[in-house]
Amino acid sequence: MRILRIAPLFFVAIVLSSGAARAQASVFGVGASGGLVDSAERNFRFSEFDRSDVNLWLQYAVEEQVVLRGTVGRMNVAAHNAGQSVGSGDTAVVGPEDLRDRIDYGLLSTSYDFIESAWTSGLFGGVGIYRIRPGVPAGDLAVAADKDETVWGLHAGVDAQLTVWRTLAVVGRITAHFPQTKPHRTLITADAGLSYRF
Repeated sequence: MRILRIAPLFFVAIVLSSGAARAQASVFGVGASGGLVDSAERNFRFSEFDRSDVNLWLQYAVEEQVVLRGTVGRMNVAAHNAGQSVGSGDTAVVGPEDLRDRIDYGLLSTSYDFIESAWTSGLFGGVGIYRIRPGVPAGDLAVAADKDETVWGLHAGVDAQLTVWRTLAVVGRITAHFPQTKPHRTLITADAGLSYRF
């Protein structure tokens, strides 16, 4: 008879402990990273990863291996018209080789993670908004400036995280960005940073 009284309490204790274990799991995460970016719409060369990218993100684990991530960032990249001939009426000018654009962006990504004991790798992709703020050269070369525009775009990439202490990890991430600009652009970023899960 005493066992019948204890059994419901034992069951309630198991349910509560499993709920507490789930609550303690790392569901949310934040992170920051920085790195290099290459404008790869014409060609891709490792030697041209010499511009900057910085970003911050917040993520939520929908399931153990599925993560929803929101990212905001800024790139400084070679302008599309840098070193290119641009028509202006009956004449053409060549954009300066050092012409740069600033691109502010916001991304929404879904990541599928492959989880190991000390590290995690993942594939991700999603959509984003890209705000192009072109550099404008002085004088007659101003016609070589890229278009000032805000466009939507797609992105995809791979990343890896190495846990260094409890829920703190070092992150490496490579992302290909495809903003729907005119003319079309392809931007590849290679970043490293830190991620914290809580």
